[in-house]
Amino acid sequence: MIKEEVLLQEKRRYEQPLFISKKEKKLLKKDYPVQKIIGYQEMQNVHIDIRYNVLIPRYETEEVILKSYQYLNKNSKVLDLCCGSGFIGLAIAKNIACNVTLSDISNAAIKQTKLNMKLNNLSNCKVIKSNLFHNINDKYDLIISNPPYLNKKHEFANSLHWEPKKALFAKDDGLFFYKKILRKAHYYLNNSGYLIFEIDEYAKKWIEKHYPNTIFEKDINKKFRIAILKYEDLKK
Repeated sequence: MIKEEVLLQEKRRYEQPLFISKKEKKLLKKDYPVQKIIGYQEMQNVHIDIRYNVLIPRYETEEVILKSYQYLNKNSKVLDLCCGSGFIGLAIAKNIACNVTLSDISNAAIKQTKLNMKLNNLSNCKVIKSNLFHNINDKYDLIISNPPYLNKKHEFANSLHWEPKKALFAKDDGLFFYKKILRKAHYYLNNSGYLIFEIDEYAKKWIEKHYPNTIFEKDINKKFRIAILKYEDLKK
């Protein structure tokens, strides 16, 4: 019943008919995510379609976006690395009205991001298929990333079964992408630029040890969720 109540709550939020079909009930029993049943989410004034195999945007990620606004203006150039559905970069493009490049290695992510860019009538965005920085040839005022960072050794909710594993889990105890991005980010940042990550507590400990000047911010649940690094702190 709790899952059905959550679904009804989301339907109410999006002004959909307050009715749960037999098909939806079956999906809920299989721990199918409520957001996937709805088919989209709306956060930060952005409509995010999630019909393709991409990670469902989380409210924690919305907090990362809100923090990034403090470092941006309409003249900023932004790179959303590992963009997934495009939620982060498209929210920045819509609310700050600056130029944003969104990049991911996944074909589904590229397809989904291009669709979401169209649905939100955004012309100040560019979408690039790239393995991290491989096809990136520019410098930015902000690089922002919510990379895969879960450790496969830990236990997680059954609903994650329905989401792309490559967008969730990372090798090296979840640190693989952080390490790769941190090694090269300064080559793609302007001298006054910043790198912002979505993180978990484990990543926070590793980043803090190797990049001691990092600024860390907690989310609404009092968990460390945001890491902010300056260009000069990335040069080693």
